[in-house]
Amino acid sequence: MSADSLPVPLTWILLAILPVLFYIYAVRPLQLFKKMGVPGPAPWPIIGNLLDHMRDGIWNIETQVARTRKYGTVYGMFGGGFTGVFITDPEMLQDVFVKKFHSFTNRQTKDLQINVRPAGRMLTSLFDEDWKSVRSTVSPAFSGGKLKQMAGPMNSCADLLIENMSKFAESGECFEVKELTGAFTMDAITRTAFGTQIDSQKNPDDPFVVYAKKMIDRPISPALLMFMFFPKLMKPIFEKFQVGIFPTAPTQFFYNVFDQLMEMRETEQERVDFMQLMMNAHKEHDKEPDGSGDKPRGQKHPLTKDDVVANGILFFIAGYETTATTMAFALYNLALNQDVQEKVRQEIEHVMEDKEVVDYEAVHKMSYLEMCILETLRMYPPVSINMRASSEEVKLKWLTIPKGMLVGVPILSIHYDPERWPEPYKFIPERFTKEEKEKRGAFDWVPFGSGPRNCIGMRLALFELKLGLARLLMKYRVMTGPDTDIPLKMKKFKKFPLPENGIRLKVELVDQAAN
Repeated sequence: MSADSLPVPLTWILLAILPVLFYIYAVRPLQLFKKMGVPGPAPWPIIGNLLDHMRDGIWNIETQVARTRKYGTVYGMFGGGFTGVFITDPEMLQDVFVKKFHSFTNRQTKDLQINVRPAGRMLTSLFDEDWKSVRSTVSPAFSGGKLKQMAGPMNSCADLLIENMSKFAESGECFEVKELTGAFTMDAITRTAFGTQIDSQKNPDDPFVVYAKKMIDRPISPALLMFMFFPKLMKPIFEKFQVGIFPTAPTQFFYNVFDQLMEMRETEQERVDFMQLMMNAHKEHDKEPDGSGDKPRGQKHPLTKDDVVANGILFFIAGYETTATTMAFALYNLALNQDVQEKVRQEIEHVMEDKEVVDYEAVHKMSYLEMCILETLRMYPPVSINMRASSEEVKLKWLTIPKGMLVGVPILSIHYDPERWPEPYKFIPERFTKEEKEKRGAFDWVPFGSGPRNCIGMRLALFELKLGLARLLMKYRVMTGPDTDIPLKMKKFKKFPLPENGIRLKVELVDQAAN
């Protein structure tokens, strides 16, 4: 039968079918959370709640708190191909992070992972046994013994930080804190983790500085926006043409840098740092005979060159930005709370009474300084949401999570929950005394995540923060100035916490303040 002989024109038939197809593929999937018994904002066909995400931003305290207040401890949101349920319930968090970690090992589903060199080989992007192997290879770089050896280089970097502060102490003018803390952490991470020395504190135009900022402050490109809306469609295109989430020029710069570092290490005496651990693991890869096959489950796999470069970039960028930001916010909190700052300084002076160098042992005796850092991380966690993906159907209390669903942990909502943290907008370091921590739930403070896949560099970051702040506060008193924003106004569309007008403070010499 030809189309001409049909009793109804073919066009009319197609027009009748289109609404049915639209319902099947664009509307019916939006009933998922209703069937699961999960509340949440009403989604639009195809785009889900992406417009909500684009309006509310990423690092936004008010939005996260409001959603939890409105929908409760479990709510769902659609975002193109990114369907996720968001959880703040303590028992469910324990299941996701620890008890049922085997079902939530990965940070995303494989159909949302862009396998592009080198970002696809970063520890944050790896899956299952592959992740476990690389994690176990690099973990020893952050042991207590390794941190002790980093104190010397970190103190050298702190010397430059103090020297740079001196001109502002002399002039009494306000300055942008993040510019100085960022230079300090960049110098520290390159020296302690990669054994290379740059002078970003004296040369802000150093290529490391320029390209690191381009990596972090990358805008959302039209291609990435398309991926957010249609990930399954865009994923093969991205992989075919090697289009990554990071800009091409900075990626190529850091790839070349780490490639050169690997070549240099081949002829140098072996060192004890993060880069050397990865290099040794890469040498094991070179010794593997062709066609040797996979190693048994649970054993470490040798690292490829892409593994070394990718994770070198990851730890450089993550170690630089998150630590610098936290250090700047800690100084802001201490400037606003002079009584707390004085108590910290007295502790530092007591610990350093018989010491000449701020070393690993000294830092660990500065418990009140640590409380101030932990409280700063509660108020300004480096990331606002921690993601996991279910590898199988799994039950969390009354909720059944289907295989392949994303589970988000809204960190800001947890950290500003008044039931967990009375007066959450106030800076109160005493929340982190031993007695107070014992009263609190294990998942009420999660700036580094929790469980086996928490932030691998947490100990290094805390050590670097304490050492840098201790050195600075021994010399200077930090204060607010006429152009200090109180309270800070945050840029909600940035991945990391970033004030709209920066953090502007001023300093004076401690001896001068006493006089």
